[in-house]
Amino acid sequence: MNKKRTSLEAILRSETEAPQPTSQPPSNLTTGETQKAKRPIKQQTVYLPLDVYEQLRRLAFEERVKMHSLLMEGLDRVFRDRGLQSLEDIKRNDAP
Repeated sequence: MNKKRTSLEAILRSETEAPQPTSQPPSNLTTGETQKAKRPIKQQTVYLPLDVYEQLRRLAFEERVKMHSLLMEGLDRVFRDRGLQSLEDIKRNDAP
């Protein structure tokens, strides 16, 4: 099976052609997904001892959830234990 190879000229030509801007969000995103994409998110690095990381990873695998979900559950408990807003309350307050 012989595939036609792409020429360097074709690649360079396609890079110089600028895509036309669209005023609509991509059609493959639902309204809820579009709103989630607009919600401000701050990335935070967490340094975990290897044994803690492995235990968290195994727990997430066994429960078939993401490690992120377990970390968020833990933060929710810390907030509630200290009398602060729960994650649900924070999300509700941020809703438009």
